[in-house]
Amino acid sequence: MANDARQPRPDLSGGGTLPAPADQMDFFELLRRLEAEDRMEGRRFGRGGRPEQEPARLGQEARLGFAVRDVAAWHPARGDRPATVGVAVIGLIGPEGPLPLHIARWVLDRLANRWFTGGGPEGAGATSDTTFLDFLNMTQHRALALYWRAWADQNPAAQAERGAADRLRVMLRALAGGGEDPIAGLKLGQAAALSHQVLGPERLTSLVSAALGLPVRISEFVGGWNAVPARLMTRLGRAHAVLGRGAALGPRVFTRQSRIELRVGPLGFDDYLSLLPGGRRLAALRLALLHGIGESLDVDLRPILAAAEIPAARLGASRLGRTAWLAPRRAADADDLCLRAVVGLAAEGRGAAS
Repeated sequence: MANDARQPRPDLSGGGTLPAPADQMDFFELLRRLEAEDRMEGRRFGRGGRPEQEPARLGQEARLGFAVRDVAAWHPARGDRPATVGVAVIGLIGPEGPLPLHIARWVLDRLANRWFTGGGPEGAGATSDTTFLDFLNMTQHRALALYWRAWADQNPAAQAERGAADRLRVMLRALAGGGEDPIAGLKLGQAAALSHQVLGPERLTSLVSAALGLPVRISEFVGGWNAVPARLMTRLGRAHAVLGRGAALGPRVFTRQSRIELRVGPLGFDDYLSLLPGGRRLAALRLALLHGIGESLDVDLRPILAAAEIPAARLGASRLGRTAWLAPRRAADADDLCLRAVVGLAAEGRGAAS
């Protein structure tokens, strides 16, 4: 937001003080700064059920002329008295208000009356009659707070400051199909890729790499055997027995169109372990794949352990077939482990090593 000279003000990080006199600030800017400085308390205008659950009390300053600025008065908190903001941009009285103009004149007459409480120099104990104006401000504080909240809820910059309570982030997650699922943040970052009906290899690589935080490559058209359902098996003289069209020998067929392989690495030993069954990254990978491609493809996982990270085999400290090499290879990375069908329709050998 800029000042009257159209110069940008400093950032909105809370510093305990306002960067300019409040009466020179925009109404929305002032309330936004008050919320930013009160961020640790979590108090927000228009969201509190009680007055003390909001950063300041909002009210209107009485006037007969048209407003020349948004904020007419600002009184910081003192002791038990909360901070107050007197606005001129909206209210019940004044030239723009719904009440007759003579009401504003009557309120100003009451404010001109001085009540002397005694003590001190002449006029030191005088107070104005603010009874009716205080009553109006009590009734319109909520309206002013909701006026601000309506602006803030649709303003991307103001919402970005709310962190987890960011309404705009929730809307973007919903548009990206994220909702409130565990990987909503990942889906928000990959919304451009997930918005396509066909998730190609480049987009899938980006999604998986972001989910794991590791380098990923995809090998397409990986060969594999698919089981043939019993009702579709060839039976001589009965069903699926036409040569060249439906006849097939055996209970399974070889295909390259329903399987891909993810090659992750080269990895350090801890990252390698996190991708093995029971590892934290394997669960994240399965969740990302299910949201990305569902179970339309069988996905094999091949974690690649960097050559320098290959451990020596030790009795009781190695997992056969996964972290045990009798003769560690120092010249090449270890890529001989493949977890079959970590995601997919293949029921047999799901997650089995080969």
